Amino acid sequence: MDLKSVSAKRKSKALRIICISSVVVLILFAIILFMLTRTPAHYQPAKPQNTNEVSQYLTNYLAPEIHNKSQIDEPFEVLIAQQGLNDIIARGPWPVKLNGLTIFDPAVVLSPDRIMLMATVKYARLPVVVTVAMSPHLDEARLLHLNLRSVKAGSANITSLAKELAEKIVTVHLGKVDSNAWADDISAALLQNKSFDPVFTAYDRQIRLTRIDISDTKALLRFTPQVNH
Repeated sequence: MDLKSVSAKRKSKALRIICISSVVVLILFAIILFMLTRTPAHYQPAKPQNTNEVSQYLTNYLAPEIHNKSQIDEPFEVLIAQQGLNDIIARGPWPVKLNGLTIFDPAVVLSPDRIMLMATVKYARLPVVVTVAMSPHLDEARLLHLNLRSVKAGSANITSLAKELAEKIVTVHLGKVDSNAWADDISAALLQNKSFDPVFTAYDRQIRLTRIDISDTKALLRFTPQVNH
């Protein structure tokens, strides 16, 4: 057998393997890139004309609703609209920068028994929509479970790195309210599915969340004032 012919065949085979491997890698890279950069159809962050102005939904409806009803020592309900909630969070301190990541354009999507927290996360000029989905419910002991269901980048499931990012976002924002205990409770509830006592401060009153019903674009919350004897 001609050694040159054998050598040429080996080189040709090696070249084909390299070419096929390169094509496979490129296809996989393209698929991953597509999945990461895909924008979910339901991701529609609010775009207030002036983000420096406080949301009228907060000042004219939600805050007075909670304040007035919490003053009466009786259970009460508050209906929260997805559109109003998005108007409130869109006026927050965005963008947020964490360890080389830039987070902006947050959005909340409400669907039956599910809440999706969404935001665009940019790293090295690559924007990716991150979605944290949860199904909150109250147990028999009246403790609240957030029940984290999934964390996605685009349409791709992602790793604990994304959970760490979610924890930092919660810590940055909720840690500014009253004390770090809030951030600790929410972080543990999100990332470790730990329950917590859903008692909140509404102005000068303590109120307990006793029911939560989530449907398309709205959430109905029921509270009971905690009477101090």
